[in-house]
Amino acid sequence: MSDLEIKHPNGSPFTDQEKNIGSQHEEQYPPPSELNTEYILQRHGTLELDPMPSHDPLDPLNWPALKKHLHLALIAYSCMLVTFGAAGIVPAYPGMAEEYGVSIPTCSYFTSAQILISGIVPIFTTPIMNKYGRKKIQVISCLCCCAANIGGGFAKTYGQQMATRVLVGLFVSPSLGLGAVLVTEMFFSHQRGSKNGWWSLMITLGTPGGPFIMGFVVKYAAIKWVYFILAIMNFVAFLGWMIASETLWERDGIVVNEPDSLFKFKSKSNVTINLWSFIAPLAEAREIRVFIPSLAYAVVFCYANIVLIVETPQVFGPKFGLDAVGLGLQMIAVLVGSIIGEVMSGPLSDWWMTRCVRKRGVKVIEDRLTLSYIGFILAMVGIIVWGVRLEQATPMKWNITPLVGAAIAACGNQIVTTILITYSIDVDYKRSIEIGNFINFFRQTYGFIGPFYFPDMFDNLGFSGAGGLMAGLMGVVSLASVLALQLYFTKRAKKTLGI
Repeated sequence: MSDLEIKHPNGSPFTDQEKNIGSQHEEQYPPPSELNTEYILQRHGTLELDPMPSHDPLDPLNWPALKKHLHLALIAYSCMLVTFGAAGIVPAYPGMAEEYGVSIPTCSYFTSAQILISGIVPIFTTPIMNKYGRKKIQVISCLCCCAANIGGGFAKTYGQQMATRVLVGLFVSPSLGLGAVLVTEMFFSHQRGSKNGWWSLMITLGTPGGPFIMGFVVKYAAIKWVYFILAIMNFVAFLGWMIASETLWERDGIVVNEPDSLFKFKSKSNVTINLWSFIAPLAEAREIRVFIPSLAYAVVFCYANIVLIVETPQVFGPKFGLDAVGLGLQMIAVLVGSIIGEVMSGPLSDWWMTRCVRKRGVKVIEDRLTLSYIGFILAMVGIIVWGVRLEQATPMKWNITPLVGAAIAACGNQIVTTILITYSIDVDYKRSIEIGNFINFFRQTYGFIGPFYFPDMFDNLGFSGAGGLMAGLMGVVSLASVLALQLYFTKRAKKTLGI
């Protein structure tokens, strides 16, 4: 619905200040009459678009649908490589522990290191991509990551392997800062829920997908082929970015899609890189409507995703006598649950928002949060079922019930993921870069800490007690805080708008 059509229930028009309640920072574009309306109507079939595209075919908002979705698939694949690579080495823990002369928990630090680095690096690489373009940095990063993974296949000591994992973390992680940005640059606000679901789902699927596939590699090939296959996957991403178009497009009249040398760093925007460029994402903590969803999401992702992946080889292997392939097959539950969760969240949340706008006559972005409670409840119930049934399971007699809980938790996690990320971007889509990096930093940092206390938590509380504790944390820290956030800002919007 266009802002020009928004009115109070009594028929009087909203003031400019009132229109911005619930979507406070939306960019004010020139009215369509000042643009080439004929081109926009021909291209999109309507002028009721948010944001309003230009009449330039190079504007990513004006790209053909196929081109948009190919680029979205590329960034989703690149994001998946981050978690796929970090978790994909999990089935190789026992073999690497024996080869390097260390314990299995010590080998888990390979994954923890990548998780931490991938939360920090995008904060520093994104300002550079805002200046010189996304494509160039991605091409170089994918190629370097490919080389580092090849090195991992030839590592002979624990220290050498840790060095390659650090390098991989450095070069693979810039993609995590681009998902929300590319969606904002290529798609309109009514599409963001489903489109953000593409890359956020792939991040989630990477964690179970890596162990699932690499379990077969470890058993039927060799550990070194885990790293060689990861290198091949990085090279595929490298080829994709080589033929991709630049999505960075300045709306101030500066054309940035000019061809130039891959290794010649020519400025593609009027952005100035300074100290604030690197601090800005962390400053998003001041915005309560970004901080609370980021915290809530990080907690759910840790306890309804990471714990299921990290603990599987350390728990399911000894308890049920599973080999690398058997451990990998346990990940099917998380894969299925995550896919179901995305089907329930992305398109459904876009439909729900459209319905709420039609009903209210004005967009209140907190309406999107209503569906997130389904995800919170599923994640809490799922992790309890996982813990209780795992503790009750008879040793060396595998049963499926803990995996049912894992699937339920994964479903809830993906619902929460898509809805909270999309809501945070809706707060101010002009700051989607900073918001996306802050969410990523929070998620990866909280997830990095988990594997250090998971073993003690399970030893002291048992799986049933630990499941209850994790569910309680999700209920108090995540569900309750998001509920309070929605109630406060919805009430404020209703009071201001008289709806």
